[in-house]
Formats: sequence, structure tokens, C-alpha cells
Amino acid sequence: MKAMNDSKKNRLSGRYDIIEQIGVGGMSYIYKAYDTRERRVVAIKMLKEELAFDDEFVKKFQSEALASKGIRHKNVVSAYDVVDEGSMHYMVLDYAEGITLNKYIADKGRLSNEETVDISLQVARGIRAAHQNGIIHRDIKPQNIIISPDGVAKVTDFGIARAVSSTTRSISVIGTVHYISPEQVRNVKVDYRSDIYSFGCTMYEMITGEMPFEGNTPLEIIVAHLRSNIDNPSTKNKDIYKSLEKIILKATRMVPRERYQTMDEMISDLEMALTDKDGTYIKDNVYDDEEGKTVIITDEDMQVIKAVSEKFTDKSTYGGEKSLTKEQREFIERYVSNSPFRRRNAFRKAIIMTVIGIAFLIVIMVFIALDTRKPMERESVLVGTESITMTEIVKSLEGLNVELAENLVSEYGIKFNVVAEEFSDKYEHGRIIKVVKDNYLTDKTVDLIVSRGSEVLNFSNLDELNNTKWVDMQELLIERDLDYEIEEVFDNSIPRGYIIKANKNNSKEAGDLIFTVSKGLDASIRLMPSLINRSIAEVRELLEANELLLGNITFVRDPVIPENYVIFQSIQSGSEVSMGTVVDLILSCGPDGIEYAGNSSEKWHSELSDSYRIVTESEPNSGNESATLILQVRLMQETEDGIVYNELIEPREYKVDAVVPLIFKDIEGEMNVTTGEVQVVDVEKDIVLYTKTITFKP
Repeated sequence: MKAMNDSKKNRLSGRYDIIEQIGVGGMSYIYKAYDTRERRVVAIKMLKEELAFDDEFVKKFQSEALASKGIRHKNVVSAYDVVDEGSMHYMVLDYAEGITLNKYIADKGRLSNEETVDISLQVARGIRAAHQNGIIHRDIKPQNIIISPDGVAKVTDFGIARAVSSTTRSISVIGTVHYISPEQVRNVKVDYRSDIYSFGCTMYEMITGEMPFEGNTPLEIIVAHLRSNIDNPSTKNKDIYKSLEKIILKATRMVPRERYQTMDEMISDLEMALTDKDGTYIKDNVYDDEEGKTVIITDEDMQVIKAVSEKFTDKSTYGGEKSLTKEQREFIERYVSNSPFRRRNAFRKAIIMTVIGIAFLIVIMVFIALDTRKPMERESVLVGTESITMTEIVKSLEGLNVELAENLVSEYGIKFNVVAEEFSDKYEHGRIIKVVKDNYLTDKTVDLIVSRGSEVLNFSNLDELNNTKWVDMQELLIERDLDYEIEEVFDNSIPRGYIIKANKNNSKEAGDLIFTVSKGLDASIRLMPSLINRSIAEVRELLEANELLLGNITFVRDPVIPENYVIFQSIQSGSEVSMGTVVDLILSCGPDGIEYAGNSSEKWHSELSDSYRIVTESEPNSGNESATLILQVRLMQETEDGIVYNELIEPREYKVDAVVPLIFKDIEGEMNVTTGEVQVVDVEKDIVLYTKTITFKP
């Protein structure tokens, strides 16, 4: 940043003094700074210049600040302020000194049971604070946890955090692949349990020193999250307490309903992990299946298994698939390893799972089937013991996001060709409706029809509307040949260019369609700053910055509040006020000061009756009696803003040995400055020849 390279311009917003750059990320620079008003060290996270004019990046940057600004907890790096000044966008954060948990683990190799539980409890409480504020972090990982020198853990970087709503979904694959939850990968609804999964993966790394899943490519790691639960941590660290192992395994279950449902539940178990090291108190039955991986079974699950397992293992009593309920079939497939039903239907199960939405299972097939070291021209591939035709694999791409699917399979030689886009009530915008032609055996291309989204647009979700840019909505309206009107209004909560509301619930309703779009902050509206416990100099600066006016000031004695600091402001902080609003104040004059009420524009006054005889440094009788000097008489006062000079007598010529009368009946001084100095100055030499201290009163 240019401003950071100029030592004369290293103060932001008139209050944040940049000390040094301490980091850089993909979209921002991090600076250590000093807040001159609050007298504390802070961190400044500033959006990079090249991204400052990209609305999407600016909005994401602002979302991070808003997400963390509402959270006040000792285990969270909170945002104090969000600043947008033209092309400069930055947030002011709690300065968390220390190292990342990632480096902490790397330095130690792995952590002890006691230290893992201690850090985990702190992080869990920070995540709980975010959840209590309706915020899902969505990127919990060791790199986003700071460990201070005194052992305090803080959760940071809410860059992809999102408020919870009925439509909270991941955006393609977001978050870090080593810690990403399966539901984030699948692009389905994400809730608090996604953070619990990522946190469980982080705990695994703390106690083992290794990540739960490894791979040569991000795709391999993503597939691993979707295919299986993590291995028992005890296979990597035999000294782990059983209680801690059970907590990690429960937090990282692939199916969200099998995990801890809230951070409160997880914290409760963590608090007992060191006193009951066997974890007998942890709910759910746990056993090791035939692959040695921990499976957590609820009481309800166990009853189903017991009720049908004998029927399956005894062929004489097995009545076939139709004799079982859907729930029974599901659990037998999952838990009864010697079931003929499970063996015979493994392939069909994969196809069914794909059709109902677990689209990445197809990626697994493609990943196994497509080996770039072998020819692509295959009629079928082997998955387990089943032979699957390439035609079946390609046609099963239906329902996937086209960009994501293309990115994942492009390195294996398959290319997509979108031949048409159609409206679809079944698939969201950008998802594959149908594979109309596959030429993978000849030119490795697949022709697709892709969804343009539903023809009927829904406007009933206000949160979703408020996060939609008008230009994006306008594009959808034009695609559907819909008539519309827009009304632009100022709004202090919805960013400029985003939709505030629509007058209908959907585009199918009768009547004119009208959108209200934000013009951003009203240029004439200000938020009243907090002036309490600030000095009068700080107050003047704040009011000037917000284009507000200082009104009447009353001084009262106060034994606690320092002299010249604000005790009361006439307009409450946080209130919306118009530019030019006048604010009255009550200030402290200390325990023994002069109580006074008056207008802020009034001067304090003094008087002086004195004189000064002009002399020079020349010796007597040197013949310089006729020499002259140009003198000025001025008043000098020291204020909190610096030294202030006021002219009492303008520069004029005087003969040496003449007497300059210093008689002033009413000298006006700066308000609330009790002393001053009358000075006689040699203008040509710029030296003070004489001074007299005087006292001012209101």
C-alpha cells in the first residue's frame, strides 16, 4: 500500500498509527497498529488495492468483519471497527499476539492429552460464541486458531463465515479440504454441525500430529471425506485417552445427525475427558467394525439391527428384499457385513445414492476409473467387484454443478460441451439437466443441457434478497422476459446496489413487479460516535470527521473523571443524526476546577499591564543608539492540539532603548486553557526577547 510506505501518512482515519506489516493473505494485508483513541494495540486487515474495486471481494470482506464484529469472547478475535474510505477497505481487529495452532503442532510434533483438551475447550467456547450469534465459521482449522504466549487460544478469520438461514449452503467446495465437512463438499445445507466436524479434524491433528485424511491431490482428500469416517486416532497415538478418542470420532462422523448436535454437548464431554479417561459417560454405543473403524450407533439403530440381523444371517428365514422396510434395508446394508442383500446390492446402492444427491460418488468412480497413464477408450471400468460402463458413469452426471464437475474430471481427459440451457424446477442454475450425447470414446467430449434455474423467481426470503446484487437479479429478469420497476433509496444497513425488498413473493403473482434497491449510506446521515471519557481534543476531531458541530459545554467538578474529559453527551452514541447536528457536552474540570457553563465558541479572557524596554547585545556607548528592530507582540498557549499563537500587536519598527507598552484590558485565549505567555519577538531574527505568563478565566 502506498500509504504504508510514507512515514508522514501512516495514520489511518486520524487514529490508527501503523507500526509494521505482520502478514499477507490472498485478499488482504495485515498490519500491527496503535489505536490512539482507545490507547491499545490492534490489528488492521486491509483489502488489497487490486481487489478494492471488485464488488464481490469487497462484499466478502465486509461480511467477514460483520460476522466477527458481533462476537465478544476471549477466545475469538473480534472486529472493533469496519472502515470504507473510497478505495480503501479495512477492518480493525483484536490484536492476537502469538503463533497459529498449525505452527504450534508442527513445533511440538503432537500435543499431550491434557494440552489437547485445554486448547480444545478454549476453541470450542469461541466457536460456541459464534454459534450463539447465529454465525457458522465454515473454515475451522489449525491455521485459523491463534495461541498466545500465555496459552490463550483464539478463533480468527471469519472470511467465509455466514449467518444461519434456511438456505445456508456451501459455495462449490469452500473451506480447506483437509478439514472440510462432507455436507460442504456436497453443496447441501450447512449448519453448526459442519463447524463441529472441522473442529474434530483439528483435534485429531492436535493429538496425532497428522491430518485425518491425506492424498496427492485435493480431489483425493475430498473423496476420502465422502467415503469413510476417520481412522481411530489411537492407531497414530497409542497414548490417547479413550475419552478423547471417542469425542473426536463422534465429532467427525460423516452423517451430521450422528455427530454432536451443538457445541454445548461437545464442551460438556470435553470437560469430563480428563477425569473419566475411559469416556464411559459419552453417549452412544461404540464398537469397531470389520474394517477397524469406529462406528457410533444410537439405541434406535441397535434395535433395528437386532431385529433383522438373524433374519439375514439365516437363509431359511430370509424372505427377500420385499419382506423388509426401507429403514431395515438401510441398516442391514450398513451394519450386517455377511448379509447377501448387502453383497448383491452394493452397485445399485451407489447409483441410488448418486441419484438422490450424493453426486460426488460419481467423482469417486471417475477418479478410480480414469488413470491418465492408461488409455481412456474403455467400454467399462471395475469398481469393487462390479463392472460399470462408462455410459452409466457419464449419464449419472445429471444434477451436478457443471463447473465443479468439469474442474474435477478435466485432468482425466473428459470435456463438457454445453449445447443448450433450459429452465428447470428440478435443478438449480448451473446444474446438469441431461447428458444428450457422449463422445468420450472418440473426442472425449460430453454434450450437456444445463439448467437456467426455475422459470418462476422466488422473492419471499428477505435475507437472500438482501444479499443479492441488483445487476444479478436484473439478468435473471431479462432472461425470463419479465417487466419490472426499481426504486432506489438510501439504506444504512444494505450495501449500495443490493436489493432491499420486492413487492411480491414470486414472479408468478399478478401485478407490477417493483424492487427497492439500496443507494447505500445516506450522505447526510451520521452515526453519533461515543464521546464519553474522551478528551475535548479527541471530541473535536471526532465531530469534525463526522461533520457534526460542538454546542454548549458545561464544566463540573468530578473526583474521578480527568480534567477536560467528557462526562455526558446530549445525543446518545449510535443514534442516527443529520450532518451538522449540534452536540452539547458536560466536561470534568477536575476535583477542584472552576465550574462553568457557556458556548463552545466563547473565548477565555485575561488582562496585562506591563512594559518592555528594548535593549541589544551591543556594549554601551557603541554608537548603536539609533539602531531599530522590527518587533511583534503575540500570545502563545499550549493546547491539546498543539501550540497556538494569537497576534496582539502586529510587527512594527522600534528604536533601541524605546519602551514597548504591554497594556491589554481584554486578551482572548483558547477555551479551557488556563495559562498563556505574552511574547515580544524579534521578527527578523525570529527570537523571543521577553515573556510574561498570564492566567485566563472563563
